[in-house]
Amino acid sequence: MKKCRQFSRIEHMLKQQKKGVFFTIDSILAAGIIVATIIFASSLYAEEQPTFYLNYLSQDIINGLSAVTVGQSSNGYIKELIGDGTITNKGNTILEQIVEFWAEGEIALANKTAMNATDHFVPDAMGFGVWIDNGAVYTRDDAPIKKSLVSSKKIISGIEKGKTTGLTRENPPTLLGPVVFEVRVWQ
Repeated sequence: MKKCRQFSRIEHMLKQQKKGVFFTIDSILAAGIIVATIIFASSLYAEEQPTFYLNYLSQDIINGLSAVTVGQSSNGYIKELIGDGTITNKGNTILEQIVEFWAEGEIALANKTAMNATDHFVPDAMGFGVWIDNGAVYTRDDAPIKKSLVSSKKIISGIEKGKTTGLTRENPPTLLGPVVFEVRVWQ
């Protein structure tokens, strides 16, 4: 009888262990489903954020170009242009200088200035460009437009394209206006 009781106790303990194993497996599966759901939901959310990033990036670039003067710039290319006399007005903002090069027909200088002043702000995986009056001055077409295109615009006035300025009343400058300066960023 003692053996029977011991055998039934062992049998009872084995049944309890089986229940514990099934309960543990159920809880592991439930935890896995919850973790998978969280990972899936967060990956969907993470894909939507870059649109906001593009918006801020285009605005920050155009605001930066319109806030920093060429005299304040630490950009090596711009310093070189000041040093060789190509840029004469150190009070121009970088944006105004790009527009001035464009107005004087120096598209290559406008292109290279825009490239040197902006390329390090935009990741290589994104497309980027600078337009003046809907004409491309500089584009980096590394990435085709897959998802979104964001642009920021600023109106600039100054010297009319193809005209020269004068310093006396007999030969006053011809003003242009307005010119739309646009920065486009895309994914």
